[in-house]
Amino acid sequence: MKKFLLVLSFFLIVSVLAQSLEDLEKSWLELLQRVAREPDSDELIELGRKLSAKRRLAQVETLRESVLEENLDKFVANLSEMSETRDDLLDECFVLFPKLKIDAASFERGDNSKLNSVCALWKLGYKPVVPQGFAAWLVQTFLSDPFLIDWNLVFFLKNSSNKDVIAKQIRQECEKLKDKEEHYPALYRLMVLAKQLDGSDSQLESELSTYIELMTSLERYSSERVSKEEFEKFSRILNNLNLKKDKLKAVLSHFAERSGIQDSSIKELENRKNLQKLMTGWRFRIDLMVLVPAAFLLTFFLLPRRWKISFFAFFKAYKIAIKLSQKELSKDPTDIRLRTQLAMFYECIGENEKAFQEYKIVRDLSRMVKKDRILPRA
Repeated sequence: MKKFLLVLSFFLIVSVLAQSLEDLEKSWLELLQRVAREPDSDELIELGRKLSAKRRLAQVETLRESVLEENLDKFVANLSEMSETRDDLLDECFVLFPKLKIDAASFERGDNSKLNSVCALWKLGYKPVVPQGFAAWLVQTFLSDPFLIDWNLVFFLKNSSNKDVIAKQIRQECEKLKDKEEHYPALYRLMVLAKQLDGSDSQLESELSTYIELMTSLERYSSERVSKEEFEKFSRILNNLNLKKDKLKAVLSHFAERSGIQDSSIKELENRKNLQKLMTGWRFRIDLMVLVPAAFLLTFFLLPRRWKISFFAFFKAYKIAIKLSQKELSKDPTDIRLRTQLAMFYECIGENEKAFQEYKIVRDLSRMVKKDRILPRA
């Protein structure tokens, strides 16, 4: 009879937990009184662990409703949206939602289908051991799902205990695809992710960045004629690229045809390139005291603002790059690529909260773009 009453009280307390924060505190006090009367009860000890975990998690306003309801799906969704971090609540999370602990173990054994469940757990202190083969899966999946990499995944991997290994493996997988021109935008984002993980630069990332910058510049002229000087500038950048560039060549050839520029100008540019190689030796003798100030003047007064951003980011002048990015975004707030760069700059100077906000905007914009592409056109 006594055991029956104990079990009955157990279920009564559990039914009260989902009502409100006030009821939760009341249940906690009642439990303490019961434990004082029955200190050897295993059922009360187990309930106490769960109730204690629930009390702590419910203090986080973003998670409170899902915690009180013990709704796992809502908890995962709310945790994904949460901008704050509480790295002291992982144990409580696993006590209240033991399935998440099972999912985390499954992920570390190589079950990538559990990524969505555990991706935001880094906010509660989870430092995963990313399994072997994850980088290859990430690269291949991202090529077909460009919304896979969001700010939660970035920080999930940054908080992993083997992030340097993952960064290296991502670069290796991208190198295998460097002749796939149709994948260059996706490969660039993956290379940026690798840099976010270990802070290392790479030649492939630099080349991909130049390719995308050039393609973006050409797209701005999609309905205009270009001058011969502009055409020559684009051609020089194209000739210096060491990637496959058939698509860029076709676009540039189209510009030449539409603008009435002779194809021979391309050959002329190649001859100039060879001549420039011969002249390289003496050019390096220019006094650096003159060259460096001139480069800065060129950056400030002649280069487009996006090139200025890349320039200052290269020299790790992130605060200047942030200001320039903000000015550029004032003209086009929906620029997803620039907002992603801005989030990275914030990360580099330790402004993680601002980085969170930018990644959330990028995610929302990406969803809007995806939705817009699905909707039928009038």
